[in-house]
Amino acid sequence: MNRLAILAHKYHIVILAFVLMDNHIHIIARAFSKDDCTLFSHEFKRLTGKYCAHRYGTEGALRRLPVQVLPIEDDDDLKTKICYVLKNPTKARMSMFYNYPWGTGKLYFRNGEGASLCPKGIRVKDLGVNQLRSICQSRQQIPEEWILVDGLILPENYVPVADVEALYKTPRSFMYFLSLNKDDEIEHETSNGDNIRLTDTELRQARNLLSKQLFGTAKLQDLSLPQRLKLARCLRSKYLCSKKQIARIVRLPIDTVISNL
Repeated sequence: MNRLAILAHKYHIVILAFVLMDNHIHIIARAFSKDDCTLFSHEFKRLTGKYCAHRYGTEGALRRLPVQVLPIEDDDDLKTKICYVLKNPTKARMSMFYNYPWGTGKLYFRNGEGASLCPKGIRVKDLGVNQLRSICQSRQQIPEEWILVDGLILPENYVPVADVEALYKTPRSFMYFLSLNKDDEIEHETSNGDNIRLTDTELRQARNLLSKQLFGTAKLQDLSLPQRLKLARCLRSKYLCSKKQIARIVRLPIDTVISNL
């Protein structure tokens, strides 16, 4: 997360929300221009790839991954997409968004509860130059008043929590936008065009091949409920199908698919 903080400061990016997942990242930010966002995003990808190569020996692992910079249309769009980003860990069944440590879900409307600030934090100004460079792995200067805890720059330092809360105005409004399910709409908007929408006939053929690979049979009636749900998740991940279409293809009630994907 330190790379986010340092690069946001360098490129004058205001990060409103973010989540770091195991295979992707979402950031909601304000900037002077799209070019600034693009520079910030590509530099984050470059440095993260460099870190992965050094730490795990995965040279070039991120090189082919796409970077997308998309506009926010209006305040409602902003509120919807912030909540979509925050809900990623919950949707992936990793953690409730407000407990997830690698995102900003824990920051909003908590009245200080769960805040990262704690007595063992240390301000940047109290660290030596070499010590700070060692912790942050960067020569980039950052504000002296920022606080680090266990080597991490606290998100409260660079995320304007009060501005995000003012956007929603009340906790009830925040919870309302969290309750919205616009995942299909947002995922379609953010798809990079590499995913081709399949007809039901094409998707059935893909289902049969995938089922054969995963479970050794192409017969849907031979699959258990957990196997059908796994098949549904794989189809959605690979082909970006709607949940309604997936429910038809794996022959499960739509409510079951919605609650498990």
